[in-house]
Amino acid sequence: MKIFAEEEVLNCSLVREIFEKFPVEVISSYQDFFWGYKSFPELVSQGKDFLFFLKYKGRFFRKCPGTKNYFCCGYKIFHFGEGCPLDCTYCILQLYLNRPGLKIWGNLIEDGFFELASVLEEHKNKGEVLRIGTGEFADSLALEHIAGVSKKLIYFWKEKNPLAVLELKTKVFLDRTFFEKLPPDPRIIFAWSVNTEKVIKEEEKKAPSLKARLKSAKYAIEKGFTVAFHFDPIIFYPEATEEYPKVLEEILNEVPAERIAWISLGTLRYPPELKQIAEARFPETKIYAEEFIDGLDKKKRYFIDLRRELYLSLKKLIKSVEGEVVFYFCMERERMWKEVLEKEVRSSEDVKRILDESALKLCKLSEKW
Repeated sequence: MKIFAEEEVLNCSLVREIFEKFPVEVISSYQDFFWGYKSFPELVSQGKDFLFFLKYKGRFFRKCPGTKNYFCCGYKIFHFGEGCPLDCTYCILQLYLNRPGLKIWGNLIEDGFFELASVLEEHKNKGEVLRIGTGEFADSLALEHIAGVSKKLIYFWKEKNPLAVLELKTKVFLDRTFFEKLPPDPRIIFAWSVNTEKVIKEEEKKAPSLKARLKSAKYAIEKGFTVAFHFDPIIFYPEATEEYPKVLEEILNEVPAERIAWISLGTLRYPPELKQIAEARFPETKIYAEEFIDGLDKKKRYFIDLRRELYLSLKKLIKSVEGEVVFYFCMERERMWKEVLEKEVRSSEDVKRILDESALKLCKLSEKW
């Protein structure tokens, strides 16, 4: 991977660390970087091998963008960078990030951590628990071996002792030595996106196997962290209703229920413009060839009966750990909550309340460590 740094961030502490460990090419600015004359899909692919340290001038702490007309969970984001070196055929970042390349904000420590500290202190005084994640616009840990952002955040949590949980969403494998170097904290949630082996092999390029992800989850638990899992996106294919329950069964067999913060469920959905980009980059993929409808948020979705069928295939296993593991839907409405999870959820605020209760338990648990 080639690493570049803008002149404007050369004196920032994170960038100085990178210079000590890796060869870095200094550029005047990202905007002036010459990519060559390529189509946008080609630039997306090329950018997977280019990491830029830039100065970020926006808000580091923000609300999850969610979607319109479906229930959201009130998640907050600490925005440390953009892009992912993994290459999933369904990844919405192919469309959302119209600037190619992987990006980490060079001024993250000086400006980002300062902003985050202020937010955490304000909410701690209010007695309001926060659920914060870093995996909305980037894999939280795929570039950890270079920048160590998550490690810095974990020590930051230990120092500030906030009334907040930090969810680090990823698909990567982390070995035992990674966790051994970190201070244990139940408020830190290592969360893996999971899928069937067929989807992992065919649609999640460069990503490790399900078994590797679960092995990492067990290492995290051994060290005193909490874990979570995200079945998102659940992708339809003829054997899907047989194979997704096997994934959930393996998780529940391998991971103690009391160490799981939550498990989310969400089927494939995407803005219409994504299809053209994804199929240009991955001509072999077939996931966009199914029948879709325009959802209430203008994203393409499976028909509601198909979504329901996919979710119901998991219901027996979900019922088997009722009261032990929290399940929730990402971007569905009350019908799915009622028919699959048997919960009366009528608003985004109801979803937020369910997950806040779990987060608060983890904060109280951390007081005993």
